Amino acid sequence: MDDTVQNYVTSHSVEEGYAGRIDVVTGPSGRRRWPEQVKAEIVLESYRDGVSVADVARKHGVSAPQLHSWRRAARDGVLAMPDDDMLGLVPVVVEAGGGDGGHMPPDGPGTIVLEIDGVRMLVPTGFDPEHLGRVIAALRAAS
Repeated sequence: MDDTVQNYVTSHSVEEGYAGRIDVVTGPSGRRRWPEQVKAEIVLESYRDGVSVADVARKHGVSAPQLHSWRRAARDGVLAMPDDDMLGLVPVVVEAGGGDGGHMPPDGPGTIVLEIDGVRMLVPTGFDPEHLGRVIAALRAAS
């Protein structure tokens, strides 16, 4: 039998045989300890688009208030979160005048200039974001 399952039997009769009522309590009981990296993964999952905190909490067997507490700890810097590189975040630097001494990129004002690992990319503003993500991932993998 699994260690996490606890069975409680309540008998309302002095005679052997039928116990009258049997309560079976399953699942964890008492206080659980969550490793920091597991908390961080659950918090990250709760920030994904289209998911609710309650659904993520239910999925992992955590109460919604507990997950909100972990999210607050992450915001306050108390809960260690993975590095930005693991999250796929890219630092953004905004420069006045287009960044080239006041000259606009060759494709005109509707262009975004990205510099990643010493490689400069000119991206039209209407470029598909999912495809751009694949291009950036390939660029990072190659360098």
